[in-house]
Amino acid sequence: MTHSLATGRRTPLPIHSRNPRRAYDVDGYEITPMTFQQAMDKGVRAVRVICDCGCVDETPIYVGAWPSTSFVPDAGMTLRCGACSKPDPQTVPAWPKKDGN
Repeated sequence: MTHSLATGRRTPLPIHSRNPRRAYDVDGYEITPMTFQQAMDKGVRAVRVICDCGCVDETPIYVGAWPSTSFVPDAGMTLRCGACSKPDPQTVPAWPKKDGN
C-alpha cells in the first residue's frame, strides 16, 4: 500500500475529520478558501460576520488586521459577535452590491 504523500496525491477526508471552516467537493477533497488578498482584488472591502444567535454584521477589512494571505473563513477565530459576545462567528466575504439593484 502506498501512502498518498509518497505519491504526491491527496486523499479525500472522511466527514468526521473535516474542518468546519472549509468547503469540500463531492468527493471529499478540501476546496481552498479565498484569501483576503483575493477578496480585495475582487472588490471586497468588508467581511460579513454571522453568529449562531442570528446576528449578521459587517466589519471592514483594515490593512494589517489580518495578513493578506489569511483565509477569509479563518477571520472568525479572532472576532466576537457584537450582540451576544460569543466567540468564533462564521465569516464570509461581503460582496459589493451591484449598481441598479
